[in-house]
Amino acid sequence: MSNPLSGLVSGFEPSKPVLVTLANGVQGGAVVRAALARGLRVRALVRDRAGAQPLAAQGAEIAVGDLDDAATLIAACDGAGALVLQVPIGPLDIMRVRARHALVAARAGGVAALVLKLASASRPAPCEEPSFVANAAMTDDVRCAGLPFAVVRPTMYLDNLLKPSALAEIATQGVFAPPIAAGQRIAWTSAADCAEAAVMLLVRGMFGGDHRIAGPESVSGDELARRISDGLGRRIVYRAQPLDEFEREVDAAMGFGMGRRVASKFRFFAQHRAEADAILAGAFTPQPGLDGFVPQPIASWVRAHLLPVVERERGGVHAPKPPQRSR
Repeated sequence: MSNPLSGLVSGFEPSKPVLVTLANGVQGGAVVRAALARGLRVRALVRDRAGAQPLAAQGAEIAVGDLDDAATLIAACDGAGALVLQVPIGPLDIMRVRARHALVAARAGGVAALVLKLASASRPAPCEEPSFVANAAMTDDVRCAGLPFAVVRPTMYLDNLLKPSALAEIATQGVFAPPIAAGQRIAWTSAADCAEAAVMLLVRGMFGGDHRIAGPESVSGDELARRISDGLGRRIVYRAQPLDEFEREVDAAMGFGMGRRVASKFRFFAQHRAEADAILAGAFTPQPGLDGFVPQPIASWVRAHLLPVVERERGGVHAPKPPQRSR
């Protein structure tokens, strides 16, 4: 079997670790697993070592640091061969400072290449929507850093189904209610698929591209519910949550003002349907550097990731399986 780490053109040395930011989160943890699965050394950046034991058990080296603390980032980057950079969603100025801290540390530590893994759907060209402006600004900063880089941007994550509020509604009421119109078609992706794409680009040394990562199916809300139903073996209904209600729930969970910030993107999609379709609707298409990348179908993802959690929530009781539906 050929060595999957051979042929790198970026200068990244497989003997050196890949530093992964936000490693204790859903997206960062997926990158850690994808990199370890390919035989890479991984250095997981976390804020709390005590909560990083699962990562250490998987074989990751733990580095304690914070994107707000430049000194800890410089220490974490020292001797790393590559960086997978993820920045938590927040105000533009804070996101940009955090990204710049990481970029300065990467250069100081001798990092040879990086992948900027954006946290949410966006488009390469900036517009007035704050999260898109932030993503474009960070991409510009990465481009100016002078390192080989690639950008990975998702459509929308199926992992949203695993959030506590969504999971409770799915398990107890048979409802999935995101703040998106049922008529909006989305090629849903997953944290695992985006992580696999990021690591694949890094391993192959394919830099300079901006990669939209989508699932293999473009579905409406009702079609998504049917895929979820097939994966769970019980009927799930799609209900679009009003955006004002969504904002209030986010404020209650994360603090006043966060609801407006998080909902901004969804309001943009509702008001700009052509833009929403361009960003969300198209299924994955082959791209240079991602040859052989096969995103997971929705029902398959549901069976692998959502079904075990829902069964635990419902006490392991199986509901009757609904009849198969035509596609």
